[in-house]
This record gives sequence, structure tokens and C-alpha cells, in this order.
Amino acid sequence: MIEYYLPLLLALLIGATYYLSNKFNFKKRSYHHKIVSFSAGVSITYVLLELFPAFTERVLFLNKYFFISVLVGFIAHHFIEKYIYQHIRKDELVKTLSLEDNVFSYAYHIILGILLVIFIKESITKGILFFIPVVSFTFVSMLPTEPHVSTKKAIILASSTLIGTLFATFIWTSYQLWIETLLIGIVLGILLYTVIRHHIPFGKKGRIGYFTIGFVLYSLLIIASWYI
Repeated sequence: MIEYYLPLLLALLIGATYYLSNKFNFKKRSYHHKIVSFSAGVSITYVLLELFPAFTERVLFLNKYFFISVLVGFIAHHFIEKYIYQHIRKDELVKTLSLEDNVFSYAYHIILGILLVIFIKESITKGILFFIPVVSFTFVSMLPTEPHVSTKKAIILASSTLIGTLFATFIWTSYQLWIETLLIGIVLGILLYTVIRHHIPFGKKGRIGYFTIGFVLYSLLIIASWYI
């Protein structure tokens, strides 16, 4: 029964994190770079030690062509963002990036909600390991976007992970391995781009100590999960 309700609870927590981080605009807080560095350490560790190996196991069972889904996820985010930076006027840049972030993030978090259900059905440990980096990068978005002035709009956008979870729990209840693998590959590509491009602080920004704590602690947690 816990496998039935846990994804819904975790999706609500992800939605609440999105709503609160946007409402209170934590990017302007003095401790934000410390949290970003810690989150980057956690996220890149999860991608390389857990998500990529899990994806590879599925691909080797199915077909190597599924590796293309990682490339698609990576370049789709890159192309959209690069187009905005190169073709949108400077005075419209933040507004356009906010729109892109809202639309792209909404669709992306629906997929995350679906994968949350899939991973928890496989193993609660896998689901929790997936949830932690998702909630962390949801909290520390580094795009120069505008906070939502409409509470209704913010709630709708924050509900995307829950919608994906509800869909996978009540509608799409029979999962095919090739679709799971495709979704994981797309998410893996997007996560790689997002973590490298936005969550690992560039140059003098960030705190290397917090990044180190993040990847050491999460590495130990993931390694411990291999023996459970």
C-alpha cells in the first residue's frame, strides 16, 4: 500500500518546493550559492552513479539505439535555450526565459512524476534516491526567470509532477520497458544539461566545500543502497 501512496506524497512535496522557491525567490538569499553547490554535488552523483547505470542496463537488454534518447533530451534543452539567447531582444530575455522555463519545466516534471511511480514500484529505495535530486534541483533553479505574480498560475505549474504521478498511478498502470527506457533516457539527457549548465556554479561562484559534501554523502548513500 505504501508504494501506492508514497509517489503521491513525494510529488506533493516537489510541487510545494517549486511553489515556495518561486514565491520567496531564494536566489537572492545569501546562502543560495551554498545550497546550489550542495545540490549540484548530489545531482551529478545521482546521474553518474545511479540513473545512467540503470538506464544502461535497460538499453543493453533492449537496443543500443535507445542511447539516442539521452542525446535528444540534452540537445532539445540546449537548442531551445540557445535560440532564446541569440534571437530574443535583451529587454525581452527574462520574460521569454520565464515562459520557456514554465512550459519546458511543466512537461519535464510530468515525466518525472511518471518515473517516480515507476521507480518506487521497482524499489522504494530507488524512488527515494530519485526524489532527492529532483526536489533539490527544483528548489535551486538558476535561470534568470521572473517570480510568478499569480498564485493560481504558480499552483498550476507546481502541480505538474503530481499530474504525472496521478497519470502513472491511475491511468497508465501497465508499463512497457521500451517506453520506460525512452523516458529515462530523455530525463537523463535533460538532467545532464541542466546540472552541467545551470547547477554547477561557474568560475568563482559556488562553494567547493558544499559541493564536495553533496557528492560524498550521496555517493555513500547510493553505494549503501547497492547492498540493500
